[in-house]
Amino acid sequence: MKRLTIWIDRLTDMFAYLSAFLLIITIILIVTNITLMSVTGKSIMITDEYSAYMFAGFVMFGLAYTLKHNGHIRINVLTSRFLPNVQKIFRIYALIAVLIFTTYIFYYSVNMVYQAYLYQMRSDTVAQTLLWIPQLVMPIGFFVLVLQIVSELLKEFSK
Repeated sequence: MKRLTIWIDRLTDMFAYLSAFLLIITIILIVTNITLMSVTGKSIMITDEYSAYMFAGFVMFGLAYTLKHNGHIRINVLTSRFLPNVQKIFRIYALIAVLIFTTYIFYYSVNMVYQAYLYQMRSDTVAQTLLWIPQLVMPIGFFVLVLQIVSELLKEFSK
């Protein structure tokens, strides 16, 4: 069980690095476009579209890392007044509820990508990007988040 949580935590860290990389690429793309527009008056036509795709990847790939480091918003006005054992029970139930919800979202994001692939849907921009490609960040991000929730549950049970 310990080895599984270590493996999941490492995978989460890897996706956090990928998330940071996507943010850096987004910044480089936007700064390059601004510079090119101010110097030559011409634009990289895909800047808006691809920076939005990369920003979505940045967010989705960072979700699990944020959970791992307790960075998600928590409202614990009520539960902070409970005994530690009761807090642990609430945390376990909350993680189970989040696991069910996130698995549901993962399932439907896979369906969304599959439909976009099946119908060869494309963006309405100059690039005509196949939409299933940038949409892949959603099921991948949710899958890593599901794994991290499982890791957090295993950590709670081993305490």
